[in-house]
Amino acid sequence: LGMAAHLEGRCVMALDQTGLAQKFGAVLSHVRIGDSQEHLHSARTPAGSVDLLLGADLIVATNDESLAKLSAERTSAVVNTHEEMPATFIFDRDLEYPGASMLRTLARTCRPEALATVDATGLATALLGNSIAANLFLLGVASQKGLLPVSPSAIDRAIELNAVALEQNRTAFRWGRHMALDPELVARFAGPAPTPQPLAEGLDEVISCREQFLAGYQSAKYARRYRALVERAKEVEQRIQPGSTVLADTVARSYFKLLAYKDEYEVARLHAKTTFLDDATSEFVGKAKLKFHLSPPLIARLDPETGRPRKYEFGGWILPVFGVLASLRFLRGTPLDPFGYSAERRADRRLIVDFERLLARIFEELDPPRLELAIELARLPQSIRGYGPVKQAAMHSVEALEAELLEAWSRPEEAHPPRATAA
Repeated sequence: LGMAAHLEGRCVMALDQTGLAQKFGAVLSHVRIGDSQEHLHSARTPAGSVDLLLGADLIVATNDESLAKLSAERTSAVVNTHEEMPATFIFDRDLEYPGASMLRTLARTCRPEALATVDATGLATALLGNSIAANLFLLGVASQKGLLPVSPSAIDRAIELNAVALEQNRTAFRWGRHMALDPELVARFAGPAPTPQPLAEGLDEVISCREQFLAGYQSAKYARRYRALVERAKEVEQRIQPGSTVLADTVARSYFKLLAYKDEYEVARLHAKTTFLDDATSEFVGKAKLKFHLSPPLIARLDPETGRPRKYEFGGWILPVFGVLASLRFLRGTPLDPFGYSAERRADRRLIVDFERLLARIFEELDPPRLELAIELARLPQSIRGYGPVKQAAMHSVEALEAELLEAWSRPEEAHPPRATAA
């Protein structure tokens, strides 16, 4: 944008606040354009004086520093609605992306009639095979809406002079302009948006979907083991409180989570026996070069800085290995399972057995006053997420909470489950 302004004889001052960009930190760029240097007093944009907000990332566009620069009387905005989880998600696994709330904030802070929202990342990926083209796509939208102080031809010339991904950037800019004129046309060329798998409706569908998954994960016998325990939960709950399905639904989700732990066989199956590879390669033009970053339990050493197993890079040659490993999943949990002797796999199997024992006690002793407590106990496995040391820490937290809940279980007259969340 700055180069385009120079080409038209305008003066430009720019300031890039890149933060920790390579570590998923916020990137905020100030670009000020004027007819002469006298109109530009500093590179940093004063509060409330932004004419156009180009929001490539919704979280950055609505952080405190960005919002302070906007004005409800002055600012127009073109914002990418694609939801990209921030780095803090690594530390807060329950973090939710408040997209709707952030858009409402922008609607209040900018001129309401001049807020344009578009899934630039999704459209750029569908049209050009590369999400990085989203920035030029947004610039095209803003240009066609007349929100830029430079002409489209100047921007095109600036893209040419930059000489980086020339055709991709030019095409992305043009698609953005088309988006401002005829979004339906762009949507047709982009193709239908991916249809998310519908969520199961009702307990029977919840059970059926998971039973089917477990048959592919391991075997029909394994799936029947799942079905039998969940059916038992349904029977007990109906006896205690006819018409209720909360306990059975909780057991169905928690027990499935424990049974379908992601081990070496499952990682191999997901790569070799599902549509994952086809879906991934379809997003790129030409022949994709595949690389896999894995931490094989039999050879991975601990990283001295993090204390976690190192990851190693493997090329596409490992795909046949995935296929063989996936076909050997019948060894899972048997004495012939070479991975089953690791501490992590033993812990996975122990969680299943402990949960089955816990449910056996619940089913035997359940009465109406303790139904809510039983549901809280059955829900505990859903807090065990992550891998390696992350999962281990979650297991310890769940164990402590389970002990607290079982203490309350032993006192039926005081059976009010403590409201706590396992970390």
